[in-house]
Amino acid sequence: MIKTNDHIILKGINFLVNKKFFFKNLSANLSVKGITIILGPNGSGKSLLIRILRGLIQAQDGEISIKLNNQRPNIGYLSQNITFLRRNVFRNLSYPMEIKGYDRNYINDRITSLLKYFHFLGKENISARMLSKGNKQYLSFIRTLVTQPNLLILDEPSSNLDMESTKRIEKFLLKQKKNMKIIMVTHDLFQAKRLADEILFINEGKIIEISKKDKFLKSSNRLIKKFLEGNLF
Repeated sequence: MIKTNDHIILKGINFLVNKKFFFKNLSANLSVKGITIILGPNGSGKSLLIRILRGLIQAQDGEISIKLNNQRPNIGYLSQNITFLRRNVFRNLSYPMEIKGYDRNYINDRITSLLKYFHFLGKENISARMLSKGNKQYLSFIRTLVTQPNLLILDEPSSNLDMESTKRIEKFLLKQKKNMKIIMVTHDLFQAKRLADEILFINEGKIIEISKKDKFLKSSNRLIKKFLEGNLF
């Protein structure tokens, strides 16, 4: 697959689960701007799709090509499976920057700025593994930002958060979507309505529709109408 312009493309993806095709010849062409929300019932393949997109697992067949700002993107990825080093909050945030060779003063300034923005200052010396479930998820989101990615791939970033933390994350995403591409899985239709520029709807391993938010919310597709009515889980 050779394309010179910016793009996010999946083409002919085949992926086996228990020796059966879960994704079969799956293809998608996503917008390179704004926020793409991935919606679908439980077990539809949302998390699997973004893990393949991120390159964390390999499909049996197919191609993935991503180009932003005329180059390969710097990706920040948030998984539902959160892991931390046996270190404090600050060191967990600094580690991704250290292995990329960032200057120590820049690391300190960057982390302090993020902690201040997200109202997390004062927790720098706490063991990351001792945080509450919600704070672990919140910290994990902050960690995706430390290297200033221009592509964020997020899997349910606010599923365990209180309303205030969720609002801060949403405010950040809406503010920064001009500076970075955001692809996000959520189970929350109301959140999708607040954030989405584009919506990808998937069901049983098949992409049913990719469209602008307003068009999606007026879709005549039977499955999408059932989902929007809360009758497809």
